[in-house]
Amino acid sequence: MELLLVGVASERLRAVLRSTGHTVRLAVGAGEAELAQRSGRVDVAVCETDFAQLRRRFEAVPIAVWLPTASTHAVAEALEAGADEVVHNGMGDRELAARIAALARRAPAGAPPIELGPLVVDRERGEATWHRRRLALTARERDVLYELARAGGATVRREAIYRAVWGYAMARGDRSVDVNVKRLRAKLAGEIGAPISIETEPGVGYRLALSQLRNNAVTEL
Repeated sequence: MELLLVGVASERLRAVLRSTGHTVRLAVGAGEAELAQRSGRVDVAVCETDFAQLRRRFEAVPIAVWLPTASTHAVAEALEAGADEVVHNGMGDRELAARIAALARRAPAGAPPIELGPLVVDRERGEATWHRRRLALTARERDVLYELARAGGATVRREAIYRAVWGYAMARGDRSVDVNVKRLRAKLAGEIGAPISIETEPGVGYRLALSQLRNNAVTEL
């Protein structure tokens, strides 16, 4: 796996990732990171600074934010800003490596595109489109949408979404699914409007509701 660390000062994180056999490249800031991406493959980017710039430049690459010290507020803030994962110095070596590896597995080989009328979610190509127009979603937001669309209107438990998208079991109190659904709702409302919405089943999970879809026999799920 090809990892790009952007503005990350932690020698420990570098050592952990290298010890697991990954190729680790370093970049000082977002501009240097973009040059590094052009010169070679990047599976995952990890940043400590310049997140907003990196998010704009690396649309299709999953991005993890590294926090030297973690707090609930800092983790939530990074996720709400669009981070696909948050790792911090309080994690053990094995968990750090596992979370980064899981992030790179966001598009399993053979995952078929999901088509619901004009909505197409393609994990392998790393895109979601509405009437063939690409939606500006992060990797996590797109993968959450994929799991909801794949369920065909049925409610998907939060724990099931987390395991499918993040690649491991959800820890008690983790709000990552809720944060990504909140962002996804806002983006769908802004770019698509009424035809698609994400409904909540309290205490259970989420489901995708679709209406007024053309070129599809399903008019309401």
